[in-house]
Amino acid sequence: MKKVIVMAVCLFAVSTSMNAQESPKKPGAAKAGINKEVKQKATVAERAQKSVDELNAEVNLTEEQKAKVLALATTRATNVDAIREKYKGQKESKEAARTEIEAVRKEYRQGVKAILTPEQLETLKTKHKEKKAAGKPNALDQD
Repeated sequence: MKKVIVMAVCLFAVSTSMNAQESPKKPGAAKAGINKEVKQKATVAERAQKSVDELNAEVNLTEEQKAKVLALATTRATNVDAIREKYKGQKESKEAARTEIEAVRKEYRQGVKAILTPEQLETLKTKHKEKKAAGKPNALDQD
């Protein structure tokens, strides 16, 4: 009898501790304040700086190049936000929004390629080929 009670208590303790580890997975949980970690959208400046940092990590940009790429990335992020706001709530215009955003991204990629030196472009292409082989997307090699 003691063994049965001990087993029941152990089972209860294990199941309680396992359920305590799970976070709420209901769609309205974040809105209701249940899930305190609400993901905030990054600002235009933060997204632009992230683009510069990622590119710098791959090709070692000069300070002048960083400033130019930051300006391009800021323009891109601002334009993409404007396009998304323009088509917000219009499910039938999703393809038009996607086309406009792709045009903005293509303009950004061309601008970055114009800023980089030939050596940096080769380094970037090599790294992108490595990423592609690993199954990761690359941003500047989509033209």
